[in-house]
Amino acid sequence: MDTTADKAAQVIALLQSGMRQCDVARQLNLSRFAVRRVFQRFQETGGYIRRRGSGRQRCTAERDDRFIVSTSLRNRFSNAVELQQQLRSARRTSVSVSTIRRRLQEKKIAAHRAATGPKLTAQHRRDRLQFARDHVDWTID
Repeated sequence: MDTTADKAAQVIALLQSGMRQCDVARQLNLSRFAVRRVFQRFQETGGYIRRRGSGRQRCTAERDDRFIVSTSLRNRFSNAVELQQQLRSARRTSVSVSTIRRRLQEKKIAAHRAATGPKLTAQHRRDRLQFARDHVDWTID
């Protein structure tokens, strides 16, 4: 886990005040390597913020992610294919179904399935109707 900008600023301030890296690491409860890495980053860039990674770029923008989440929350029983079609028609962004599922999983939105009752056969329906007709005049007593 990388250090936050606040923690990095503390590291730089303590190092510039003359403390040794191992003392700063001990005081801020960081590893010596983390302190050295923060200091090297500060010397190279002059800032505390972590540089952008070199990984694969996301195929959806933040607005697309918000659209996927809000559309899913509006209709809890829509599936990923339907969300993909709505995203394509509304935002003109074409992404895979797996991407839709990952975006929902990132926001901790689980899939829902509509509840259904027990499957009733024709015989079940006849028996229930007969029971209702037999007991229609019954009272609580």
